[in-house]
Amino acid sequence: MKNNIFYFFFFTLSILSCKNHDDKLINKTGEMPSLDITMAEKLVKLSLDCVNKKYPYKIGYRFQNEKWVKPHYEITPSFYGCWDWHSAVHGHWTMVKILKMFPDISLKNEIRLKLKNNLSKENLEKEYSFFQNEFAKGFERTYGWAWLLKLYSELKSWDDKDGIKWAKNLKPLVDLLSIRTQSFLENLSSPLRPGTHANSAFSFSLMLDYINEVEDEKLKNKINEFSLKYFLNDIDCPVDYEPSGTDFLSPCLAEAEMMSKILNNKEFNNWLKNFLPKPESKKFSSIVNPPIVLDPKDPGIGHLIGLMFHRAWTLNKIAASIDGDKEKKYLYKDIASKHAKKGYNIMFDSGYGGEHWLATFAVYCLTYDN
Repeated sequence: MKNNIFYFFFFTLSILSCKNHDDKLINKTGEMPSLDITMAEKLVKLSLDCVNKKYPYKIGYRFQNEKWVKPHYEITPSFYGCWDWHSAVHGHWTMVKILKMFPDISLKNEIRLKLKNNLSKENLEKEYSFFQNEFAKGFERTYGWAWLLKLYSELKSWDDKDGIKWAKNLKPLVDLLSIRTQSFLENLSSPLRPGTHANSAFSFSLMLDYINEVEDEKLKNKINEFSLKYFLNDIDCPVDYEPSGTDFLSPCLAEAEMMSKILNNKEFNNWLKNFLPKPESKKFSSIVNPPIVLDPKDPGIGHLIGLMFHRAWTLNKIAASIDGDKEKKYLYKDIASKHAKKGYNIMFDSGYGGEHWLATFAVYCLTYDN
């Protein structure tokens, strides 16, 4: 009898503990940090400081012969800073985005000067010529390509005399990379699903942002066709396998966010029920809290800071697409808020290994759908 009383007491306590845990998870506000001009100046300065910083630099192309043994900033004179080509590209996106949002920002003249020099017709013609090389056909595919298209769409949608000129200078390279993406998808027999640069769904999501601003029906059709063929039947995404120790993307959330842009709301909600685990499940608990970053200055481990921002904006996008289930919406938004705040609080401890790119992820997260 005593044993029965003990087990009943223990069972009751366990239920109450679980309920209290659930209550803590469901914060009905889920407010994201607000990007004001002070925060914008702090973030855009990171991009300003790196877009013309020549070293350290990671070269992502092959030396074919002796003629290629020359400084990278002569080969790609627009996007040579910020550690690598793709980070330089999205560093320029960050500057454009902030200048559009805060046209009277104290750094406006410095931003315009950087954009004027780096997005000149002469420099971008050299970038275009570089991509004509046979070995460059796979260079920065598709992560860097997606950010370039995103940069172009940001310029193209800007009612600014200089912005119009810079978009025109960028257009030939944009068209080339759009065509190459279409060709790549014709030959790709399955998606790439890591939590780093090669992830297909992440690139598609950025490209769909570009397509929303620019008429590129051929690319849109290719992305939709590929995604419906390879993602539509996906179920039970292994969220509990995430994150890998140097991820800056969530493969499961990247796919869900991308599908929310392809499917209508009813189709997406039906798909999502079978794709992501239920919020109360043990599997889902792996993404409830921000990842632990033991060494933010390590460039690989510091990727986890970017993962916080990526989880935040994808969960917010998914929440916005959920029909009916208010509790799930609130939960997703609360998790997103925790990740965004933690990411911002730790990103300035990451040294140059993180600061050369994290400003972009922070700005994209805090301005998503703006």
